[in-house]
Amino acid sequence: MVEKPVRPSTFDQATLKQLACPACYGGLRFESSRLLCTACGRAYPIADGIPVLIIEHAERPIEEH
Repeated sequence: MVEKPVRPSTFDQATLKQLACPACYGGLRFESSRLLCTACGRAYPIADGIPVLIIEHAERPIEEH
């Protein structure tokens, strides 16, 4: 079986101004092939260049005690 090569994310960062976190409506920034909310800290994956802005798919921030 031949595996497909992994392509780097082709997300167009110019669209960040038009996107917001669906959980808190905070701004998003591109960080290591995912979108990170600057307000609540959730991290949203990018699949095949398309941001997956679904709250259930986001990585929750680690809470410090």
